[in-house]
Amino acid sequence: MKKYEEAEQDYKDGFSLADIAQKYDVSVGTVRSWKSRHWTTNVATKTQRVAKNVAVTKPTEKAIDELSDSELTDKQKAFVLEYLRISNATQSYINVYDVDRKTAFVTGPRLLGNVRVQNEIKRLRKAKLQELGVDAFDLMEDMVIEARADIGDFIDFGKYDMLNVDFDGDVKLDTEDNPEVFHKSWLQFKDKDKLDTKPIKAMRIGKDGPVVELHDRNKARQALLEYLNKNIGDGDNVQIIGFDRRKADAERSETS
Repeated sequence: MKKYEEAEQDYKDGFSLADIAQKYDVSVGTVRSWKSRHWTTNVATKTQRVAKNVAVTKPTEKAIDELSDSELTDKQKAFVLEYLRISNATQSYINVYDVDRKTAFVTGPRLLGNVRVQNEIKRLRKAKLQELGVDAFDLMEDMVIEARADIGDFIDFGKYDMLNVDFDGDVKLDTEDNPEVFHKSWLQFKDKDKLDTKPIKAMRIGKDGPVVELHDRNKARQALLEYLNKNIGDGDNVQIIGFDRRKADAERSETS
């Protein structure tokens, strides 16, 4: 067994570094070197410390620290952070530079178009998505859910017939002596435990009954088409054409 291995056991048994140095006739500095380079207790401690630092340092915090070292001015850095907060170039410029809206209406978008500013915004957004555990596929999956949403997934509805009766409970007759029949409709929400609520934008009971508002399917479909055209069409020689519902309806009516 080597000296530093024996010394490690002594250290575990409670010996001080000075005692170990004296026992093995070496300097205290040598013992410290053994401790740093060879002893497993110290290596484990260092590993735990590194893991702790990695866990504490979030991607966005690291990205903001890197922003402070960028070549942007302090005002431009502040604009980047403000724009990420409110996504409005004009208002962000007003908040940071303290100018009137007329001036900011021109200079805000101009600063937003600065290549270095854009790069920092993209980098910080990427860091935030990494921190949230969200990637392009997660967002695309949400768009697919919205694009395929159907109102029938959330509401049950139907119709029924009801005889028209008078105050005495007698059935009223029409001019041909047939029973008068009312055609009624019914509508109700489905049980929430059986629904995927992601496509729902709003749900409430209105004055005329239940109201369900879904996210805009056309917008979701258009966003998907643009994504697929950009990421699939160019690389794989596949072209995806946007579906024009109004044009399709017009062509259908001409042939019918």
